[in-house]
Amino acid sequence: MKALVTGCAGFIGSHLTERLLRGGYEVIGIDCFTDYYAREIKERNIENALNQKNFKLIEEDILEMDKFPEVDYVFHEAAQAGVRASWGKSFEIYTRNNVEHQLFQSQKPGQNSFPVLTQEFKR
Repeated sequence: MKALVTGCAGFIGSHLTERLLRGGYEVIGIDCFTDYYAREIKERNIENALNQKNFKLIEEDILEMDKFPEVDYVFHEAAQAGVRASWGKSFEIYTRNNVEHQLFQSQKPGQNSFPVLTQEFKR
């Protein structure tokens, strides 16, 4: 089974990626490494995944991508963390990385709904 995890280098996305890899999934991770957190933190989050043969990282902004890999499951975790950036000077960045990402995914032709993984992983 093949899974796509957007925001794979973030806190939640990296943990999900690790769990999918332990479950035997092939994982394609997408992250654009915004500067909200230091890049080193996000690189450390996916350090183990990068050493797995069944993990591929695509470093790109999902809003800039024309085509997505064919997968069985999509886990959309890409977002701007925190609420402090949702007001003031950072408002435009925050809305782009949260609202527009969600709108973009819902507008992709042929990708209006994604399969949802409902089965629990076995340890």
